[in-house]
Amino acid sequence: MIRAIIFGVDGVLVHPMVFSRVLARDHGLTIEDTAGFFEGPFKRCLCGEADLKAELPRYLKERGWPNSLEDFLGRWLEADSEVNREMLDLATRARQNGKLCYIASTQERYRASYLEKELGFGSMFDGLFFSCRVGCQKPEPEFYEVVSNEVGFEPGELLFFDDVHENVTAARAAGWNAEAYTIGMEVSGVAAKYAFFANRSIKWHYDAATAIRQLWGRSSHGDD
Repeated sequence: MIRAIIFGVDGVLVHPMVFSRVLARDHGLTIEDTAGFFEGPFKRCLCGEADLKAELPRYLKERGWPNSLEDFLGRWLEADSEVNREMLDLATRARQNGKLCYIASTQERYRASYLEKELGFGSMFDGLFFSCRVGCQKPEPEFYEVVSNEVGFEPGELLFFDDVHENVTAARAAGWNAEAYTIGMEVSGVAAKYAFFANRSIKWHYDAATAIRQLWGRSSHGDD
């Protein structure tokens, strides 16, 4: 029986890679332009070994960023904050039905704090496991071990959603149930597969929503 559900953030609870598109569109900074930073010092920030505010200024200066460090960080955090309501609703309903829900995500400290406080994830979930606080990251086996120990359930009682297949594979290797998810996927089948909801009215909600979508599709395309 599933007792706890664990969610990744980017690509699961939050729409991913928005800021990279903003940088390219508004400032002419492509993914190739920023690769040196994200493949270098940023990785140390993700495990809490370096501070983003100490690492960024040199790169911003090299790329001719016209405004302050705080302005850059503020734009970054705000851009990458569009939540996926469907999965947040899933977590809410799961908690209402007695499941514990956690976040397990690779984040540096400032975005971790933003997700926790500004987006309110700290009050929406039963616990937050961020790589910058744990000291390791997905898909390293140590990350899953730390989360399992902290949650306190058997690995087979955990269910994990992530959009990166390597992370899903590593979770399964740790004994977790794990599902690859991308935003826009239907989740009612997964909910039924693992019997998230004891409350029949909530299962009806999924079944009715599916039926309504199917009916709407037929009516909008005619009777053929």
